[in-house]
Amino acid sequence: MRNAPARQVLKTLHDLGCLNEGAVRTLVRQWRPAVPVSPATRNEMATLLTNLTRTCRFHTTHGTPLSAYLRNERLIEQLLANLQPKRKLGEAVGVGHGDWKLVQFLGMGGFGEVWLGQARLHPELRAFKFITVAGASEWLEREGKALFEVQRQLNDCVNVIKYLDISLDEEPFPFLVLEYVAGGSLEDFILTPKSERPSLDATEVMKGIARGLAAAHRHKIYHRDLKPANILLTKGDDPLAKIADFGLGRVESERGSDGSSFASQGAIVGTRMYLPPEAADPYIPRKPAQDDVFAFGVIWYQMLTGRIERPSYDFADRLRNEGADSRTIRLLSKCLAHPERRFPDAVELREALERNDPGEWTVPEGCFDVGPLAREYLESLSS
Repeated sequence: MRNAPARQVLKTLHDLGCLNEGAVRTLVRQWRPAVPVSPATRNEMATLLTNLTRTCRFHTTHGTPLSAYLRNERLIEQLLANLQPKRKLGEAVGVGHGDWKLVQFLGMGGFGEVWLGQARLHPELRAFKFITVAGASEWLEREGKALFEVQRQLNDCVNVIKYLDISLDEEPFPFLVLEYVAGGSLEDFILTPKSERPSLDATEVMKGIARGLAAAHRHKIYHRDLKPANILLTKGDDPLAKIADFGLGRVESERGSDGSSFASQGAIVGTRMYLPPEAADPYIPRKPAQDDVFAFGVIWYQMLTGRIERPSYDFADRLRNEGADSRTIRLLSKCLAHPERRFPDAVELREALERNDPGEWTVPEGCFDVGPLAREYLESLSS
């Protein structure tokens, strides 16, 4: 595939489309090659193809890999060159981690690759994020103090992935050791057809994300790359949302600035689809807390519409068509508003989410669900 012409690669991306991980794995499972391949090889191929479709979405603003940006042959070559993982199945994790072995490739990110690790004498699985990109080791060394601060301040928050260890000196690839969450990402949930999705309370998921984000903002920790792919779900009947990948995160000291200085550096940090409009102008001062709040609003919109896309101009009408009540639309609109009207941080966002919320209840059989009416009434009291 790497030596194929650009149009052939683009057709492959077209055929894959915006499939979720389950659909990609089904395609690979149904594949009948001329030479038999092992289950491990099929699993790795499915993970690589899933990673490719995700990477394509990162380069768009509307979530489709058919962007004209991907007609650039040099970009396609870069995507394919970074497709194959550098670590291998069955390898030892590294020095100082005993008998931990790599048992499954989980995917790639901007700074490296993630593997599932298992130890013979340890009851729990762990995720290992290896920094494999050239120059990223220096980045990790510089940011090690910030990552330790994330670990120290947020490890007790159930809505944030636990950072268990950081190995800065491991050669050739330093790595992070993370809590493993087995329920998949919120992105995969959104991309799954509604008829095939597991039961999930969208309101409770967004409240959980707000709690995790608020805990971070209280400690002046900002994610800066919040998106459904970085929200993981636990397994079970009542999944818990956990924020992952503070790899671009920023930690301010008590003597720090107001949090707007990074915007003037001329680099766009984060994923385009989830950045606010002011991010397009490097000379407009921005606050990372409000960037996180805007991304939260985009994720909320995607949860309600079931589409990985940026909110359209008429997003309020679309949300009404999806059955969203006035309270939800008002809060979501304040996440996506101009910075002067946007929530200043996730602390205030969480308070607004939980204020005057009647909660959920089970409607007795044969009775009318008055939940939407109750929410409309409570919204009228606060408007």
